[in-house]
Amino acid sequence: MKVGFAVSDITPELGIYLTGYGHPERLATSVHLPLNATAMVLEDGDTITAVLGIDWCFVDWTLTQAIRKGIFDATGIPESNILLCCSHTHSAPHTTYMRTLGRTAVDPENLGVAYVHKSIPAIADAVKRAKDNLQECAVGFGASKTKTGISRRGTDDHGRVSGFLGDPDMLYDDNMTVARFLSKGTREDLGIFIHCSAHNTAMGITREISSDWCGIMKDRVEDTYKVPVIFINGAIGDVGPRTNVYRDYSNAKEDCALTGFAAGAGDGAKSATEVGLRAATDALRTLEGIRDFRANLPVRVHVGELRLPQALSMSVEAAKAKLLEFDAKTADTVEPDTVYQIAKAIAAEEGKEPQPELIIEQTLVAFGAVALVPFPFEVFSIFSLRLRKYGPYEYTLLASNTNGRNAYLPDRGSFAMGGYEPECLKTVSTYVVTPDAGDKAVIQSLKALREMKG
Repeated sequence: MKVGFAVSDITPELGIYLTGYGHPERLATSVHLPLNATAMVLEDGDTITAVLGIDWCFVDWTLTQAIRKGIFDATGIPESNILLCCSHTHSAPHTTYMRTLGRTAVDPENLGVAYVHKSIPAIADAVKRAKDNLQECAVGFGASKTKTGISRRGTDDHGRVSGFLGDPDMLYDDNMTVARFLSKGTREDLGIFIHCSAHNTAMGITREISSDWCGIMKDRVEDTYKVPVIFINGAIGDVGPRTNVYRDYSNAKEDCALTGFAAGAGDGAKSATEVGLRAATDALRTLEGIRDFRANLPVRVHVGELRLPQALSMSVEAAKAKLLEFDAKTADTVEPDTVYQIAKAIAAEEGKEPQPELIIEQTLVAFGAVALVPFPFEVFSIFSLRLRKYGPYEYTLLASNTNGRNAYLPDRGSFAMGGYEPECLKTVSTYVVTPDAGDKAVIQSLKALREMKG
């Protein structure tokens, strides 16, 4: 097996719209930490794949296709063999159509469009340089428990699931998996791979561009090993960053007092540093514990699809009623409103054939003991834990927010409990997955993993 790493800076200009938290007036005024695209290219015989860790909140399918084409044009790596894994920082530019293409008044100079067009060749260049740097390698794998994250499905004093409270007693994926790549010949370090699960939102609602806590973690590990670090975020759907730094908004002190931990946004850089250093400490300890390095490992790629059941997020009648809530005279000002757009789309569904399935391209990538299972969702922990338990690889790792964006993928129990994540589905998509979609996704993914491994 050969591996190559490279990094491109994709930090935007100030004044660009920052995604997350539903604040349309959040324009960047400073840079806390740069945004990077880290490329890891793996090759084994005729098989080659590129895995990217990108400091973005998400990348929709349209942009996924554009970036993959740019990478193919620069490197010849098949588009279907490319994974674009977003760290889910909420302190990066919006990269979906509604905000990026300048359809809001807060981006009058269309900085979003310019940024996206500039980023595509920069990301492709990272992959090209990583491919040019390919070397025969030996790989060591390690795993440990981490308290980087915490379940954010806590309940408030009224018994309501908040989606942002930290509850250490709730199920969540607390695993960290690492891989250390050495040159087969010189035994020098070539790159580091880190996987764990937590919303990359410790910064909170600031006007600072930042890679958030994962940037702090990567910087600390890079300072130690002097090589690029690629980070892949796992089951973030129900996992927030575990921080003791109280937020100074949204009654954060009252929220955090329930458990002692926040599971959502913290108090800017203080919170991001706390979480990032904790994650770095866990990663460094796990990396230093690796003793067995294996060479001549296989690289495998399996391109298939997921077929998930879905339904309209509201009835056509409800959509028509929702549209009546918007005054026609103010339609221009509410154009970017997601609920408004969804209501219009659903109202237009009357008389059309239903769309019972969401069909998603899924590219599985395995290197040695690790298999990456990508989903274009913010996936709940129970699915990650099932894949780990029943997957045919020693480390079967789920990757959220990869090659597309489709909001959350809760389990049946969380759908029944309600709360932010299940409700969010209804406000970001015309069609939403049904409560059994996650179960079906795991079953289909496990079948594909077994086919890939043979």
